[in-house]
Amino acid sequence: MDIIERTIHNLKRNKIKSRLYISAENVIDSLETLINNGSKVGVGDSVTLETLGIYNYLRSRNILFLDKYDPSLQKEQKKDLYIQNFSADFFIASANAITSTGKIYNLDGNGSRVAPMIYGPKKVILICGVNKIVATDADAINRIEERAAPLDAKRLEKNTPCVRTGTCAHCKSIDKICNYYTIIQGQFDPNRIEVWFIQGDYGY
Repeated sequence: MDIIERTIHNLKRNKIKSRLYISAENVIDSLETLINNGSKVGVGDSVTLETLGIYNYLRSRNILFLDKYDPSLQKEQKKDLYIQNFSADFFIASANAITSTGKIYNLDGNGSRVAPMIYGPKKVILICGVNKIVATDADAINRIEERAAPLDAKRLEKNTPCVRTGTCAHCKSIDKICNYYTIIQGQFDPNRIEVWFIQGDYGY
């Protein structure tokens, strides 16, 4: 059993459904089948979803898309949108790391991505490249601190030490985006959170 198969197996043991896709087209085909017209759909910030074209796909659907990237949104409107995510029919995001033991690791700035994963939306779909799979808990934390967080801080044009050095300094910067660590290692409802892996290197 390779690490991908082992991760899927252990996620399922933790009551988290998981599957492997070969292409972005396969992922979108599944979303097309899963999401009914008129559904309320929220999303988390994700380079993976952007790369796969998920946001544009959702904009094309006859749904209530809680589009956090709408340039017309003012600060208070975006905050209200984040609150609406909790009552969404579907919440789609990615993860920072997933261990072969079946744990989902995330680190968030304001919590608007990780909070709906944990509670609120009826269905949560986490779409991740297989590059997000790591062997151990220590590897997950290392992946976040040495890759995901510095690259995200750079993308967001934050003034943090990791932008300059490429590694986490456990800083106290006012621009710090590393505020909420979460580990999902199971769930009461085995049909709520699903992890959809896709072959290839997506996001960071």
